[in-house]
Amino acid sequence: MQLTIATDQPFRICQLTDLHLGDFPLNEASQKTLAAIDRLLTENTFDLIMVTGDLIWGKLVSHPDQVLGALYDVFNRHTVPVAITYGNHDTEGAFTRNDLRTLERRLTHPADKHFSLIVADRESYTLEVYRDQRLAHVLYVWDSGAYGHWPADDQYAAVEPEQIAWFCLLPYARNHEHHDLGFPHIPLPEYHAASHHLLSGSKNEPICSPVTNSGLFYTLLRSQNVQGLFAGHDHDNNFVARYRGLILGYGNVSGYNTYGDLPRGARVIELDGDQLTTSILLY
Repeated sequence: MQLTIATDQPFRICQLTDLHLGDFPLNEASQKTLAAIDRLLTENTFDLIMVTGDLIWGKLVSHPDQVLGALYDVFNRHTVPVAITYGNHDTEGAFTRNDLRTLERRLTHPADKHFSLIVADRESYTLEVYRDQRLAHVLYVWDSGAYGHWPADDQYAAVEPEQIAWFCLLPYARNHEHHDLGFPHIPLPEYHAASHHLLSGSKNEPICSPVTNSGLFYTLLRSQNVQGLFAGHDHDNNFVARYRGLILGYGNVSGYNTYGDLPRGARVIELDGDQLTTSILLY
């Protein structure tokens, strides 16, 4: 589905993250997650559902088609476009990211992907948002991977250089007058410094970024058009911070079948011209 904004309305994004659905048949916590998402989408109006990883406990899920099928059945009851990227836990089992992307075909209302690039089984793509038939915003989605394979001491993967080069070569004429966003699962190393400049939310656990800094933050600063990144991954962090002019934020843990003391819910992001506002909407 093409993403569009009504002339006099902001573009509203519902960021869901870290659902951690278990195996099928779903346990009580996973069923509670699906019911809460269904209720959230029924009671609120959104223009995009952006899922930023860890949809499932990969090492525990033997039938991802059934588990993700149950989630997609919830999404399909609502006419809101859906976009997905994956986290470190999604492919801990016997299936690959390509297997999971294939299951996205079950979505009735997938958001239109543009300029898809797959590197090391990670898909980067853009989402284009139009107002009055003109491109208003570009959303950049990076699959930030899972676990580090090099250097050996890096627990979490860094965004690959090819994914950064992809961003640099995209044929969009964007600059500081444009207000675009990015969505990975794993936070960048710069989130550590950003945590000293909170605008809202809280930091309740160490930031689990890769140690290796592959340069995405510098690239975004240089591009000037990306106003902020919103990650997942750390269940007890839901802060939004401004660091060197760039918004670095988290979603809010959305699933009950996992650790974390934060109340469950979603992050709501509104883009209205050059205005970016964001809040947490609890279940």
